Amino acid sequence: MPDMAMTGIDAVSDPRLRGLVDYWAVLRGADRLAPDRHHLDPAQIQHLLPWIMLLDVLADDYRYRLVGTGLDGLFGRALTGTTLRQSWPAHLGDHWRHWMDRASRQACPVATTAVLNTRRGRLRLDAVILPLSNQPDRVDMLLCGASGSSMRRQSSPLLRPTDEVVADELVSFEASVLTL
Repeated sequence: MPDMAMTGIDAVSDPRLRGLVDYWAVLRGADRLAPDRHHLDPAQIQHLLPWIMLLDVLADDYRYRLVGTGLDGLFGRALTGTTLRQSWPAHLGDHWRHWMDRASRQACPVATTAVLNTRRGRLRLDAVILPLSNQPDRVDMLLCGASGSSMRRQSSPLLRPTDEVVADELVSFEASVLTL
C-alpha cells in the first residue's frame, strides 16, 4: 500500500475530528511519544464521546476496547470487545490496519477518508488515528475519532455484521500522516 505524504491539520475536514486532534496534541506536549490513556479526561471531550474509539494494540491485530454510541449506530452493531479482523472483511479492514500499524509503530497521528458503496447507500467515513502510550517506549493503544456521512436508501444503519458487508465495495481510501 503506498504511503501518502505528510500533511497538516488541514487534512482533517470534520471540526469534531480536528478538535480531537487538537486535544490529543495538547495532552502529548512537545517532548512525549504520545499521551497516556489516563491523561484523557472524558469531561473535556464529552461532545466527542459518541464518535471516538479506544483500541488496544495487539501483536497482530487491534481490539475495540470502547466504541462510542454514535459509531455503534453508524456501524449497526456494537464493536466493543471484538478485533478488527473479527469485525471487518479483509478488503475493508486491511486499509485501516495498515494505517493503524503506522500510527502505533511510528507513534504518529494519521488522518483517513474512505468511501464505500453498500447495499443501503454510499458512505463517506473520515477518521483520525492517534497513538496513546501507557509505557515509556511503545504505543499500546489508539484513540480514534470517526465521522460518517451518507446518502441512505434505507433508514437502517449503513454497515452491518461482517457476514453482510463482504459484498460492500471500497470505492476509495486516502490517508496521510499528520504533522502537528
